[in-house]
Amino acid sequence: MLGSLFSMTLVSSLCEAQSLKGSVKPIAHKWVFEMEQISINLRKGEIKPVEWQAQIESLLNQVEIKDLLKAIDYQQLAKSTKLFDDHETAEDVTFSNIKKLPDELSFAPYFYGIKKGVSVVPHGHQNMATMHMMLKGEAHGWHFDRISDEPEFLIIKPTKDKLLTVGDVSTISSQRDNIHWFKAQTEPVFMFNIGVYGLDPNAVTTGRDYIDPNQGEKLKEDLIRVPRITGEMAYKIYGKS
Repeated sequence: MLGSLFSMTLVSSLCEAQSLKGSVKPIAHKWVFEMEQISINLRKGEIKPVEWQAQIESLLNQVEIKDLLKAIDYQQLAKSTKLFDDHETAEDVTFSNIKKLPDELSFAPYFYGIKKGVSVVPHGHQNMATMHMMLKGEAHGWHFDRISDEPEFLIIKPTKDKLLTVGDVSTISSQRDNIHWFKAQTEPVFMFNIGVYGLDPNAVTTGRDYIDPNQGEKLKEDLIRVPRITGEMAYKIYGKS
């Protein structure tokens, strides 16, 4: 699937350009084009959200970290990103040094910065798929499946509870691991993030649905009923510890 016609055409164009210049270096950053094509396939409904997760995880697990850092201008972002005491920072990422990319990508890329002890607080999403990849430091990551919705609660099920280190990739979608929560264990923690939003144009994309998992009620079969809370409450409880 990754070797799609779209990706191959773009990569071939780059190959031709390098050949004309006499370069024998391998094509740099072709994973960006592949990531774009996977996200296009998701938007078109040609793959399911859970398939997008699997393909993005597989792709980024094969990417050279040095190449990724260069593509997003990591040195500049790491230098300029301001870190806060009680919440994460998210900066826009551009791929201005990569030619032949579409003017408007099918995914939105971001650079996350987190101080030690600070969290990307527990929350879920609707009508989107996202990915986080560790670039520096260590973070504790929790994931949950979103089983069902109630007016004031969500029914969730724990799926992952692990320490994330450089190179680790985490994804979410409505079909798998829809709720996540990260807490920085070192300082700083930097992550590369992409989001594919508004998958169903007829459905609502709500952004974040914040929850309080520490106040959850345990149900049968590892299910937990957790209260919905506001963003302000979520950052007050979980933003800094």
